[in-house]
Amino acid sequence: MLAKLVSVILSFVMSVTGFFSTAVSDVIDSVSELLFGVPYTVEAVKYDFFNEIDDSDVVELDDDSGFINDKIAVFVDSDMSFSQKLDFFAGCGGVLAGWCAPADLYVISYPGMTYEQVMKKCDELDMKDGVELSVPVMAYKTEKNITPADPFDSTADEPVVWDETVPGGTNWWLEAIDARQAWDYSDNFSKINIGVLDAGYETDHPELTGKITFPDSKQARRNIPDSHGTHVAGIIAANHNDVGIAGVCDNSNLICIDWMPDLLQFWSTDISIFFGVSTLVKAGAKVINMSLGTSGSKTSNSTGFIERVIGTAATSYMMASLLSKGYDFVVVQSAGNGDIFGDPVDARHNGHFCSLTESNIFTGSKNVSKQDILNRIIVVASASHNGDGTYTQSEFTNVGSAVTIAAPGEDIYSSSLNGGYEVFSGTSMSAPIVTGVASLVWSVNPSFTGAQVKDIVCTSTDSVAKIYTESEYYYDVELMEYPMVNAKLAVEEAIRRSDASCGTVSGKIIGSADRIVYAGKSHTVYSDGTYSFVTTEGSGTAELFDRYGNSVGSFDLTVMAGQTTVAEDYNITSY
Repeated sequence: MLAKLVSVILSFVMSVTGFFSTAVSDVIDSVSELLFGVPYTVEAVKYDFFNEIDDSDVVELDDDSGFINDKIAVFVDSDMSFSQKLDFFAGCGGVLAGWCAPADLYVISYPGMTYEQVMKKCDELDMKDGVELSVPVMAYKTEKNITPADPFDSTADEPVVWDETVPGGTNWWLEAIDARQAWDYSDNFSKINIGVLDAGYETDHPELTGKITFPDSKQARRNIPDSHGTHVAGIIAANHNDVGIAGVCDNSNLICIDWMPDLLQFWSTDISIFFGVSTLVKAGAKVINMSLGTSGSKTSNSTGFIERVIGTAATSYMMASLLSKGYDFVVVQSAGNGDIFGDPVDARHNGHFCSLTESNIFTGSKNVSKQDILNRIIVVASASHNGDGTYTQSEFTNVGSAVTIAAPGEDIYSSSLNGGYEVFSGTSMSAPIVTGVASLVWSVNPSFTGAQVKDIVCTSTDSVAKIYTESEYYYDVELMEYPMVNAKLAVEEAIRRSDASCGTVSGKIIGSADRIVYAGKSHTVYSDGTYSFVTTEGSGTAELFDRYGNSVGSFDLTVMAGQTTVAEDYNITSY
């Protein structure tokens, strides 16, 4: 009776003060936790129990997976009332340790148990009204998907040369995705929140100043600066400040979480990923980057029962819970860099979102389809450039049908610790490039769905990452070509889908021209003289400029809505 009375009072307080007041919700949840040990609002998150988990709590099941012997993760129905939650947790036989209400996820502590006892307890909990899924808290040897750093000359002062037709140099990864051409449409970009789940970040790095925030003060205190997280963050969003590097999506705010366990721990839990992703989504992140996975600890090409059944069910249900509540997002995960020996395996063995397929997704009672979930996952393989404008999959990258797209992943120059820069290789570097492109697309039209963003990113391409044929694959893996991500084409497709009055124009300039200006907008000309851009239908004069800003010619253009117009070649020498 008391619980029902308090529930009515809390509900009235929230209706008067405003449900979406974070401060009010926090106070209400604190009062509810103090009185009943259970949060009241659907936005509550508590993860203090993470600090209590260490490697001594892990019981190994095989070489690379285990479980926490005193914790069970329970996903409940979104419609479960506050009083029903009170009754359930009072009779669960354990103590409620933490929660991530946006994902309907609650973690219960019990005395230490064997795996058989844990599974029996999960079966008992699954029989309770309102419970959708109960699973052990699994632990994996999850790691950053990076290969060792290559040496580089940090004192080099050679001017940066841009040549998108034949990418090379420290900016080759931006050349390969036509980043400059995408940035030509900066007037179309709105501010976007990007989530990063990685090792820690150097928040005062010149490339990241003013860019990084954390979901809350606790997460900020958990942050331990790390070269990997700083490198990934720079690839996504480094400031365009005329020094160092330029990130793919400059007009952005990075919401970051340091997911790495304590420096003395080797194992990490799956719920750290669940809580991390859910917290980032709740904080407003639209695209979430995960440059991490489990394949690097594997000694074979076999996916264990744990990953196939328990991990995929919990991961997919978490996504279903968030989507059912109106959150929309895209998760970008690295495909992984092979097994413990560096030999490529099927990308599904990289765990987490890489492992989800239509056959193993669990959505419970949520009104969310399996395809809704798959439409919001992008798995990224690594590619290298061949020096002639073509690309090949990296020797180390995981492959298979789980991979969605490829992106540059070798010799990627980005920000690092102590305000410096470093060259890293790995699918860890490929994923944030795709994250940046997806963020650009979503920033063009914030009303896009996550499914639309994925579709645009993964279909707006004009080159492929060819199969690596110079080495034997030790496992039975599915080999195929993958589309190479292209920022320019993806942004242009986003613009076309957002404005039916737009058309495309392309052509070639014979002679030296750096930019073409039409309808008040400037567009980059490729080194071979070709150009193409999207603009509003109509007729007007196009002006050409060289790299020094001098006018070198002009000609008339006509653009038709929904069509591609190929202009006649223009010869500057006859101008």
